[in-house]
Amino acid sequence: MKKRLRAGLRVSFRLGLLVGVLYGIAGFLTLRLAPAPSVRLDANGAATVRALDPAAAEVSAWIETLGPEVRGALSVHSGRSGDSEGTFDEIGEAAARAGLDFVVLGDHPGEWLDEPGAFDPVRSAGALLVPGQELVIADAGRVLAVGLAQDTLVRRWEGSVAQLAARIDAVGGFVSVVHARSPRGRERWQAGLDAPGIHAWESLDVSEMARLRLADRWVGYHLVSFLSGLVVGAAQGPVLRLNREGTSAPGLLAYDSARARQPLVLTAGLNHHPKARIAGRLIPPYTPFFRTFTNHVRLRGTLPADAWDARAQLLEGLRRGHVFVSIGDAAEAAGFAFEATTDAVGETASSASGGGLRLRLPPQASGGLLVRLLKDGEELGWWAGEPGQAFAVEPSGAGVYRVEVARAGIPLGRWRYGLRPWILSNAVVVGGAPP
Repeated sequence: MKKRLRAGLRVSFRLGLLVGVLYGIAGFLTLRLAPAPSVRLDANGAATVRALDPAAAEVSAWIETLGPEVRGALSVHSGRSGDSEGTFDEIGEAAARAGLDFVVLGDHPGEWLDEPGAFDPVRSAGALLVPGQELVIADAGRVLAVGLAQDTLVRRWEGSVAQLAARIDAVGGFVSVVHARSPRGRERWQAGLDAPGIHAWESLDVSEMARLRLADRWVGYHLVSFLSGLVVGAAQGPVLRLNREGTSAPGLLAYDSARARQPLVLTAGLNHHPKARIAGRLIPPYTPFFRTFTNHVRLRGTLPADAWDARAQLLEGLRRGHVFVSIGDAAEAAGFAFEATTDAVGETASSASGGGLRLRLPPQASGGLLVRLLKDGEELGWWAGEPGQAFAVEPSGAGVYRVEVARAGIPLGRWRYGLRPWILSNAVVVGGAPP
């Protein structure tokens, strides 16, 4: 009897191990295999792309006008949020390790709101920390709000979206929709695609992707992958792989629809909450998350040493929309640019009155790249490019244009192994489209 029991247990263990291995392989392949895109623009002449000589005078002159670029994270929670751990010093040190220049905090309201200087920007380990708050707007949703005056702070905004936006805009602050397409109904944006006066829309959100995975058939794969990554110090990879939807993420699709109605800057948020402290270590730590969704902001000049001046310049860059997002490999993404060829880009969120578009791929990138062109949220086509290459894009009429850069991966017939979205540009408006 005992022999049969032991034999049965051995068989059950082996079967369980086999099922676990097959499950892991299936989870791995579903993430790394993607349908191969048609690497050419639409044959119907949707747009024309022409490679430029990187050494040409027009390209060199354009690159010189781009201005300095800083990298950072948005919507990060510290221990001031009731459901989080972490000090400002720990955030600054983690940002420095991840190569970030700034972190914009979005803590939940609490008693800390009443503390003098609660929203003063500080520098920690060389990184600029800009305190803000995650504010609930009644009957609308949640926003990241930076700039409310100390004497007008609220824990819940009962006025309209436009009234809050006007209050923050008047003092040079910044306000962005967060949790736009959250699986939690109480958090998701309820005001449709209308956000009058709001500066930005967090199109990618790590916390929401994690919640989506909890209801996914591959939740076990993601949990094991993340815990293993923590052990070996490489958890950013499993965090990035939470984004199974790629550029079809609900928040990004909603951004394209909302952007057709009003100027909105495309950003990415972390909404990261370290939940515990074990043996002095934060679980989960900040650093791997800081290496996932990075916001690259172009400034008018070098970020000032004074924290208040640096805050003002950073917020101005965010409001103007001189921003692009990288999904991992932030250092390699430096130098990317997508703009209108006309000087009419102006001070708004990258709008143009007419003319063409120009693109520069990041010169420090490794491997082959694929570029996807979109107009009004619809795909026009793909083309291949090399690091540092520049292109002129003649648009197919008025509209809102965006590009996405992907790591090309390895062609496998109708599939590509390792194809993954990497860089998301902000929108550029051409012709008579909405501003």
